[in-house]
Amino acid sequence: MKVFSLFAALLAAAAPVAAQTAQDSMPLSLAQAQRIATENNPQYRRAQTELGTAEADLRRTRGAFLPTVSLDFGASGGFSRRFTGQDQFGETVVRDTVLESNYSRASQGLAIRSITLFDGGKRQRERRAAQSGYQATEARIGAEEVRVRGEVERRYWEAVRTSQAIALEEALLRSARERLESTRALQRVGVRGPIDVLGAEVTVAEQEQALEKARGDARRAQLDLRQSMGVLDGPPLALTDAPAAPFDPAALDISALVARAISNHPRVARVQSAEQQAEHRLSAAHTSRWPRLSMGANLGRSQNNSDYSGFVQVNPLDQAVGLNFDLSIPLFSQYQTVYQIQAARATRDAAREDSRAERLTVERDVRVAVVELQNAHTAAAQTARAVELNRRRLELAQQQYRVGALTLMELTDAVERAARAERDALRTRFEFAAALATLDERVGGGVAP
Repeated sequence: MKVFSLFAALLAAAAPVAAQTAQDSMPLSLAQAQRIATENNPQYRRAQTELGTAEADLRRTRGAFLPTVSLDFGASGGFSRRFTGQDQFGETVVRDTVLESNYSRASQGLAIRSITLFDGGKRQRERRAAQSGYQATEARIGAEEVRVRGEVERRYWEAVRTSQAIALEEALLRSARERLESTRALQRVGVRGPIDVLGAEVTVAEQEQALEKARGDARRAQLDLRQSMGVLDGPPLALTDAPAAPFDPAALDISALVARAISNHPRVARVQSAEQQAEHRLSAAHTSRWPRLSMGANLGRSQNNSDYSGFVQVNPLDQAVGLNFDLSIPLFSQYQTVYQIQAARATRDAAREDSRAERLTVERDVRVAVVELQNAHTAAAQTARAVELNRRRLELAQQQYRVGALTLMELTDAVERAARAERDALRTRFEFAAALATLDERVGGGVAP
């Protein structure tokens, strides 16, 4: 009786199951899934939107070195009717005739303002703070990309596992039907009775239910994968990659992994840039105690008219040029400067603690991921051993069952134990792949033995 020959081939195969490549399915590799996620994942795309604000802030601080320039045009006019005047003693008298007059004025000007000559280095410090903020935003986007790629990889392997679980359950169902036919044949020769046939039929029914559950799990796993990719619609996915074979994590240099994560991971880079930004803002706050010297210039033309022609005047004749300097020496600002410095110092200190806490978290995450990888490797080795033992036990049980030396219940127990071992072996193999993906994510790059 061929019971578990398909299981051995299934677990030893390096490529995904061919049954999942249907005519209407879409082949998808892990690299393609991760690329699609970086283009469509909502969380990653939302993180990218923050870069525009950081760029605008950086441009704003650069613009602080440039003057404010404005070109002004103006026109005014009016009409007056005077019934009173003044005599030689300055007394108001009523005129004999009403005095009516029209007037208008046209003006044009070019003004250059806010040319800062000295501000204690405030603008340079604010520009450096904006640059650090931009770098922090880039690092946050990088950290989100690492997280999304890790999530996609874990869900990809889960989708592969569930698709292979379908093949496993199909093989189990075929084996159960073979046992049912064998039991019926043994009943015809008097070796087995009706109760054995009924027991075999129950096993077939239970295995059919297990197969339907495996198919439902596979559909849900593909939906989870699609969600992480940011694209739910489309044909069924034919996953073309298979996980690497489990290796012994004892070959990994944990200290080197921790050092690489702390020096290269975008999570650490983000808090370090935020700390630098807070340091520059504190330095900029101190410059509020320095004097400020600025200058400005203006060039203008104007003309007064005794009629309304000023509203259409395009070339006023009167000209004026001006130059001004402003020196501001802060003496007392109602403790606003003290407050700004103290608030900036508190922000700097908090950023330092955030940076230290993030480094501790990254180190802890890497070490925990290595422990989980080691546990997954141990579990995979143990289940592989259990599969081999249960296969040999099942072969002996089948031989004894054919000659009537074993009851159906005892054979069923051997079959269930073997099936459970096969399922556990499949599960632990992909648990190792998921644990390796988590370690890659926490280190910030590929991990190899």
